[in-house]
Amino acid sequence: MAINMQESKAARFTTVCALYFAQGVPWFFIATVLVTSLVDDGSMTDDQKLALVSAGMLPWIVGKLVLGPMIDRYRFPAMGRRRPWVLVAQLGMLLTMGAFLLVDDPAADLGTLSLFFLIHNVFAALQDVSSDALAVDILSDDELPLANGLMFVAKGLGAMFAVLGLSRVLDDSGFHSALMVQIPVLFVIMLIPLFVLERPGDKRFPWSESSGEATAKTSGDDAMSFGEIFSGFKQAVSNKTAKTALLLCTVMWIGGGMGTGMGVIDFQFEFLFVEELDWDSQDYLDTKGAPIFLTTMLGFLVGGLLGSKFGSKRTLTYAVAIGTALTVVWSLTESNWTDDAFMMQIWLVWTLVWAIVGANLLAFLMSVTTKDIGGTQFSIYMTLINVGAFAGNALSPQLLDVANGNFATLFLFGAAFQALVFVVLLQIKDEELVPSSQVHEAK
Repeated sequence: MAINMQESKAARFTTVCALYFAQGVPWFFIATVLVTSLVDDGSMTDDQKLALVSAGMLPWIVGKLVLGPMIDRYRFPAMGRRRPWVLVAQLGMLLTMGAFLLVDDPAADLGTLSLFFLIHNVFAALQDVSSDALAVDILSDDELPLANGLMFVAKGLGAMFAVLGLSRVLDDSGFHSALMVQIPVLFVIMLIPLFVLERPGDKRFPWSESSGEATAKTSGDDAMSFGEIFSGFKQAVSNKTAKTALLLCTVMWIGGGMGTGMGVIDFQFEFLFVEELDWDSQDYLDTKGAPIFLTTMLGFLVGGLLGSKFGSKRTLTYAVAIGTALTVVWSLTESNWTDDAFMMQIWLVWTLVWAIVGANLLAFLMSVTTKDIGGTQFSIYMTLINVGAFAGNALSPQLLDVANGNFATLFLFGAAFQALVFVVLLQIKDEELVPSSQVHEAK
């Protein structure tokens, strides 16, 4: 019998983790490695970085509002509820990475680079929506905290591969060589959902012979209409907790701290460390690519374990409070910022806490997501998080100007937005939380 996710916990965890690894490689190669190289060469300003990163983020903001309902509406149950869309997304990511080979000089052609980054992220966003919906479908509620921790460990490993490995290929052999390394990696990852089925009886390919079980499932698993999807979403967010979750997602990432270089604070890291503090660009990438990403992965694992033991919402609330306090401390210790050892230590601790936040945020959101409309509901949550990140990115250069270029003051602006997250979390009462399975049964 073919390996399938429904019957194998190892297959479930391996598949979703592999998909998150695939997300990490291209994003961090462009948004961190290439950006740092261009900043170090004096070829990129913060406004140019904003334009490039915004192009990549646009599909995660606008596109996911379309992609979530689309994967809920159009299903191919003979191959699985979510797996066909995962395969389409993976193939699109692979082909669009190949399109970057048409860019001869990224510094001289930022417009074309941004256009290709936008197109690539249409498929990356589709992969994210479909893999998150897959996770909501196949993982039990008690598996969600640990699974989310492992998924972001995998994404961190993808980021490490990009920042530690591809940065050196870029420096030694150029942009095209770095692309030629990561394209085969994405191809290998695509083989995992190709050969690991979603449920017993699923077809591997559209032309594969149908089993009796698959035929019955195809006829019985009717796709929802768009009207049913939006009606289901309206019902799913009719309780106070789900409504507050929408607000939580919107404010969550504005201040920064979530580890992917976005938000008021994180957006300026290349300019703070490489330009302001005069770190060597490769030293900065090595620091981010090894200790910082390893700490991020540790934080997601610790966060997953803490969320499993104490509950995702409770862990999330305490971690946000501690993370906000650390941001204020980091700002107030500006006189020590020229001490590389001090900056390394406080960056590591700050990263650990906000990684705990990240693991429990996603587990909490998945726990209040209704399984039948998982693609729609969870994509809206993720879209709002990206809206907040985009707002933080856009505000960052403006707030830095208000602060007269003082990064410590910018950190205080970020801390104010982080404190707002804490206030929103306090509005969610534990007794109001309804497991997604109960919502599912009530529909």
